[in-house]
Amino acid sequence: MTLEALPFDVPVKVLGYAALSVFDKDRLSGLGLRPGVSVVKILKTPLQDPVECLVGSQLLAIEARLLPHIRVEAL
Repeated sequence: MTLEALPFDVPVKVLGYAALSVFDKDRLSGLGLRPGVSVVKILKTPLQDPVECLVGSQLLAIEARLLPHIRVEAL
């Protein structure tokens, strides 16, 4: 499953990334979105991009174009 397909308010664990550039992988990793971390999609912003997610204990705004590339599994 990907983060894009995930319904809101469902906690999941990040498995990894699929088909992302090294730049995007490094950026997400630097923000704390690494394999093994728990994520909850909270809400879409008014213009539908970015999507706010709770990553661990911090709130991140993740670009909608990246969501289909973030693989997750249920906790």
